[in-house]
Amino acid sequence: MDSLKPDKELPNFERIILKLQKRKDGKGWPFNTGILGISINAGLVGLVSNSYFRRMLKVRKLLVITSLPMVVIPAISILPMWTMYVAKPIVEGDLSCDICAQMRGAALNVTFGLLYPCFVSIPLVASIALRYKTVDIPKVGFSKELFLKQMKFWSEKSRFFKSQFISLAFFQCVVGMYIAHKQYVVAQELVHKPNIFGK
Repeated sequence: MDSLKPDKELPNFERIILKLQKRKDGKGWPFNTGILGISINAGLVGLVSNSYFRRMLKVRKLLVITSLPMVVIPAISILPMWTMYVAKPIVEGDLSCDICAQMRGAALNVTFGLLYPCFVSIPLVASIALRYKTVDIPKVGFSKELFLKQMKFWSEKSRFFKSQFISLAFFQCVVGMYIAHKQYVVAQELVHKPNIFGK
């Protein structure tokens, strides 16, 4: 594993990324448009999940109020997380295994590109459904009876959403694995070769 690290100490992460992004041959695209694609993808999935929950709870009003946060929040949130836990370890040589990079990319993309938007969308859409009484949502409480009612309600409402959720989860896994793999390949080829910054 240590053989993958360069002999000389690497410049700081920001400098390396800047050099990769400025390459005229376009080989550094996974660290430029690749990360941007991850962000846009998370925003689109947030919009899709918001649409599912709106249909599930029969919400027709306040479309912009519920849709805009579901596009912006996931898109902004995933950028620093991807940079910190995928791109930076790959560039600095701390993540020196292609499969490990792919698994981390898939896990992070599913978490912040699918689960996070869903969990944010549920209370947002549910509060509007309660306000306009589009469906009868059980009261929230800490008692066992109220908890069971909530579980039964959401399991019944989400049974038609399971197939779409699985499809989105698979899609996010593939996208996360692909971008992480490409970043790893580029880092091994352009960053961890000796004297790459001396050329």
